[in-house]
Order: sequence, then structure tokens, then C-alpha cells
Amino acid sequence: AKYTKIADAVADAKPGDVVEVQGDATYAGTILLKNGGTPGNPITVRGILVNGKRPVLKGIGPGKWDNMVVLLNGNHFVFESFEVVGAGNSTDYCIVHKADDVLLRDLVVHNCLHQGGLVSTDDESGSLTLEYSEFYHNGGGETSHQLYMATDSVTYPKSVFRMQYCYVHDGLGGNNVKSRAERN
Repeated sequence: AKYTKIADAVADAKPGDVVEVQGDATYAGTILLKNGGTPGNPITVRGILVNGKRPVLKGIGPGKWDNMVVLLNGNHFVFESFEVVGAGNSTDYCIVHKADDVLLRDLVVHNCLHQGGLVSTDDESGSLTLEYSEFYHNGGGETSHQLYMATDSVTYPKSVFRMQYCYVHDGLGGNNVKSRAERN
């Protein structure tokens, strides 16, 4: 089936489904990814290159979660091959992690000022793997970081934050990577 909104496609997705988003186009945030897969059968949302360009998820949309470009709120989820760009204000987040068994791959995340490029919530965040991704021009001040990882050890005991093959550079404040995850 073809959809005009990413969130509508994900809402209809079942465990094991792959949602493909066409590149060489810009899609407005806020994109809420609340539907999850099952262990070993994740829902995958994948950007597809068009004319050599990945899809861009940009800025902040209207609504309840209007300070996030992407909210990962579904367990057993793969999100890959996107460029995620902040709105350039001092309150936005590019990607918010509030789920378990999440794989983020092949992302370019930038210009999320103040709050950060990838931020975990202290509650309801479990294991996350980040690989083959680039983060730059995110964060601000002393306490907002390019990547801030946390895990909820009560809801998801023994959670792991794994980061491999990434390039994190030119932060605008805070740390490039700050983790309060139970295991790294």
C-alpha cells in the first residue's frame, strides 16, 4: 500500500513489516513511531535513496509532542537511512528514544540545538544499538549533549546501549556522548 504520511504507514505496520520512505524529499516532524514489532520480528522504517539522496525528516510539527522530530516509542524497531534535522530553535530534540530493542542505523542527525540529536528518556527506555551514523551540530550549554543515553533498569533490566562505527563531531555544547545506561 502507498501512504502520504510516514506515521500512517507505521500505524498500519505489523511485526516483520518494512516501511520504505522515498528519498530526495523532506518530511515534516513530528513523527511518532509507536507501533512496535516482536522479538526477532521488528518493524523496520527504512529510507530509500532517490537521486543519491536519503529522505529528510525536518523540524517540528504541531501537536502534543511538538518538540521532537522523531519519537521512538515502539519496542522491537529498526529505523535506518534517514537525515534528521532540527528546526534550529533552542527547545527541540531530533530523536527521542523511549522503547526497547531499537536499532538505529545509517543516520545523519544535525542541528538539534540545545536538547540534542539523540536523547533517551529516563523512564521506559531499554536497549538501543546505534551504528554507522553521523551526529553533528547538536546540543548546547553544559547539560545538553549530542547523544544522551539512559535506560530504565526497572522496566528493562540489563539494558544495553551499544554504539559502533559512528562519527560524532562538532557538538555545540555538553558532551558528544553522555550515557547513564545500565550497560554500555
